[in-house]
Amino acid sequence: MKKSKEYLLDPFFRDINPQWQHEIPELSAVFEEERFSPGERLINDWGELYLIVSGIFGKYEKTCPVRYAISGESLMIPNHKHRYQFIALSDCRTYRTSLRQLEEINAHNPKVFYLYANLRDKQETYLDYRHKLLSLNNQDKYDFVFDKYPDLRSYVKHHELALFMGISSELLRRLLRDHDC
Repeated sequence: MKKSKEYLLDPFFRDINPQWQHEIPELSAVFEEERFSPGERLINDWGELYLIVSGIFGKYEKTCPVRYAISGESLMIPNHKHRYQFIALSDCRTYRTSLRQLEEINAHNPKVFYLYANLRDKQETYLDYRHKLLSLNNQDKYDFVFDKYPDLRSYVKHHELALFMGISSELLRRLLRDHDC
């Protein structure tokens, strides 16, 4: 059974405004479905907002991973010049809109601003995750990463995972061996 767009968008907005479908009925119309295959890059237009319905994306600064985004999370393309690349690591399904489209709705329905501000705050939480990860001692990094991303090893190479965790490849091998026993 095919799920409606509103059904798929609801988990992203429900906690912020449980009545979003009634109070901002035009919101779902500005989101367009986009699907990505592994290795495909997101369009890097400033201010774009992607809601990840399924799959996993990597956010890279040059070749260094700085974030992974999974189903149920959003990805906001910075609204300024940046060096990030956003790459699908699996088959992904997203809904995309632009800051401009949200501003147009907000001009006649100010409830959109509150929704967007909350999504932006969540984005900061996602970005803070890696800072926290890098501040942990090496032994705690394994649980911190794999509690959030249990399947990450199937999508990224060993070396990339070590870079993300801020540890050597050899230490990651030992941590994996110790936890697999």
